Amino acid sequence: MDKLYNNPWFVKAISFFIAVMLFAIVNFDNANNQPGALPIITNGSYTLDEVPLNVYYNEEEYAVTQVVEHVQINLRGPQNVLTFFQIAGTSYDVFIDLRNLEAGTHEVNVQYRNFPNELTVNIVPESVRVSIEEKRTISVPVDIELLNKASIGDGYTLGTPIVNPVNVEITAAESVIQQVGFAKGFVDVQGFTETFEKSVPVKVYDQHGNELHIDVNPTVVDVKIPITSPNKDVPVKINRIGELPDGLSIKTIYAEPKDVTIYGPRAVINQIDIIDGFEVDLSTITENTTLELEVPLPPGVEQVSPQVIKVVIEVDIEEVIEISDIPIGVINQAEQTDVAFVIDEQEIITLTVKGSPTTIQRIRKEDITVYIDVNQLPVGEHEVPIQVTGPLNIRYIKPFNDIKIIISEVLSVDDNSTEVNDQN
Repeated sequence: MDKLYNNPWFVKAISFFIAVMLFAIVNFDNANNQPGALPIITNGSYTLDEVPLNVYYNEEEYAVTQVVEHVQINLRGPQNVLTFFQIAGTSYDVFIDLRNLEAGTHEVNVQYRNFPNELTVNIVPESVRVSIEEKRTISVPVDIELLNKASIGDGYTLGTPIVNPVNVEITAAESVIQQVGFAKGFVDVQGFTETFEKSVPVKVYDQHGNELHIDVNPTVVDVKIPITSPNKDVPVKINRIGELPDGLSIKTIYAEPKDVTIYGPRAVINQIDIIDGFEVDLSTITENTTLELEVPLPPGVEQVSPQVIKVVIEVDIEEVIEISDIPIGVINQAEQTDVAFVIDEQEIITLTVKGSPTTIQRIRKEDITVYIDVNQLPVGEHEVPIQVTGPLNIRYIKPFNDIKIIISEVLSVDDNSTEVNDQN
């Protein structure tokens, strides 16, 4: 008997029999009241509340940021068809199709399919307003926050978390991307007494620390937490000198392995967060290249492992674009001073940007910062270098390397009052 109940065809047959019986019951009275005549089929109505509204759109290029999630469906028609529809659980679809629409706000008719032809279908609302935005992808570094650091036992030391990959890509609507503040992962170090690795989910927050529930790639990063001494793992830093030949651009530069282990006194190695001293002369690179570089021994460190690393350099053809209207910022300005550009027109510059096609296509003006550093400069006229920061593996060509500025002292209200009294 159990085999019979588990047979899907037996279950379907029983369901169909029940549906027929219900149909007969609904029309039984009409059949008795009209001997010799076909049963009269009465009309009825049935309402479906909170029906999910499916949205079909180009998910690779667009995001739907505003749309009704549920609708109401009112059905009218023969009672026997309505009854069978309720019992049989017909698979229907209520949807809007945005695949031929571009970014913007649209009024779209709600569509449906797979309802019985005998039924009249009325959807409330008949149309909905939707907002479509283009998607954008940005790269954000992942910050790792360690929990329960105080629980580490005496003599154990927590090193700097090593994240792989260092950055994650966030893809969302433009309005959402503008809210992104930072990406973070959390690692609980309680109970660990040696170096360990852990996969950590990545969470994205806005500038105020509120979590944003948006797509992240990858959703999980691998984190290595160095614990104990006298050794720890530190990342290597590859310094680039020179420039690639014309027509070539850097696609990627990475080291194998990305980390090395240093051994030595606790007080020494605790001060070291990276291994520096690796130089790659880009002027000698004409194709994809793998270099073997010896790991330098930092002062006070007894040993490093491995002693040789590989540096993989991948190149691509170079594309060139110009990005204009970039303001020059000023950093490290002393209090009660004013910084003025000798030539006002130089406050905004145009950069020539060179890089691989993939990188160039994704770069935006907001990703680039142009600034001058006036730290510890006295009052007077100065010529300071222009500095540029932005995405890696891109060359930034400036229209001029230095700019003339005038630093003047701004008197406070108290100073002005003193000066007036002295004159009196």
